[in-house]
Amino acid sequence: MEEIQKKLTDKLLSTNLNRYPVSLFHGKMGLSIYFYQLSKIGSNPEYHSKAEQLLDQILMNDLSINQSIDVEDGLAGIGLGVTWLVKNGFIEGDLNEMLEVIDDAIYRRIVFQPSPSHLPSTILLHLTGYLYIRLKEQTDDHLQIIYQDLIIKILNVLYNQIDDDFMNESYTFSVYHYNLPVFLWILSKLLESGFYNDRIYRILHTLQINILSRFPVLHANRLFLLWGILHLLPFMQNNSSWINYVQLLYREINLQEILENELKDRTIFASNGLSMIYILLHAINKSFPECQIPFNPQTIDTQIQKSDAWNALIERDYFYKIHQGLVNGFPGVQLVLSHIRQNYLSNEQNANEI
Repeated sequence: MEEIQKKLTDKLLSTNLNRYPVSLFHGKMGLSIYFYQLSKIGSNPEYHSKAEQLLDQILMNDLSINQSIDVEDGLAGIGLGVTWLVKNGFIEGDLNEMLEVIDDAIYRRIVFQPSPSHLPSTILLHLTGYLYIRLKEQTDDHLQIIYQDLIIKILNVLYNQIDDDFMNESYTFSVYHYNLPVFLWILSKLLESGFYNDRIYRILHTLQINILSRFPVLHANRLFLLWGILHLLPFMQNNSSWINYVQLLYREINLQEILENELKDRTIFASNGLSMIYILLHAINKSFPECQIPFNPQTIDTQIQKSDAWNALIERDYFYKIHQGLVNGFPGVQLVLSHIRQNYLSNEQNANEI
């Protein structure tokens, strides 16, 4: 299996990526993160060189104020990727200076062009999250107000777009198609910031019945929703309805059902499969010890490695082409496998449940 994974990485390494999209999820930005992380894991100078090359292409050649402003494929995703690289010590620089062009383009698109109401709710949701992350970097009072105003504008447009499709789970597990968990996470972060709390509490009060009357059918979606709602729960401690709902959600998650029945053999990616299940389990157990979900990391590691997806990536060009991004492809899976081994499968932890 390691030979297959190295072959896939070498294929990416030798590919001319100039014409790849800049996308964080599917293109150059995500692959730059991938190669930076690989260079740290394996101390391979080729990986570091490729990561730098991709980032330079993005920042020097590919940026355009006419690009989409969304997180998945556009400017906000580049901003998030650069932020992650700086915060994790891969590159150095002042984030506000590095992202000035991106943030200015997003500002102009929101303020001076037609109302953001024409944007899909998922894009608005992710933009709100990006602007919250950028708000945290501001020390100047005037800039803080600008970012707060942008968040307020987008959040209210988003609120007016919320409908059943926004609230409902997807028929198959996919982080692309289930907005409610991310929405609750973003509201929790905005409540931490404290600049718009009265309005956010009114939004939550208005949506409470709509949210708490729904219960995901898929256990994987229950896990995803639990992750989102646990971040919000500290702000709802005086509301027994939210507390009872979280307790019910926690009790009704069957990890075995997820691993054995809900995920197909090839669904190993961070966008819709085993890798994201691991990320959610790790995040919940690390941040919310009162809601720990026991799992065997060796089981997930083995199930990912035995997946037929690896053979399909080698043998089927179309499968390789649609699964070479960070979020929807094998680069993200390889980073997840590395994380499992570094955090759980060393020092004779292999057989232990976490």
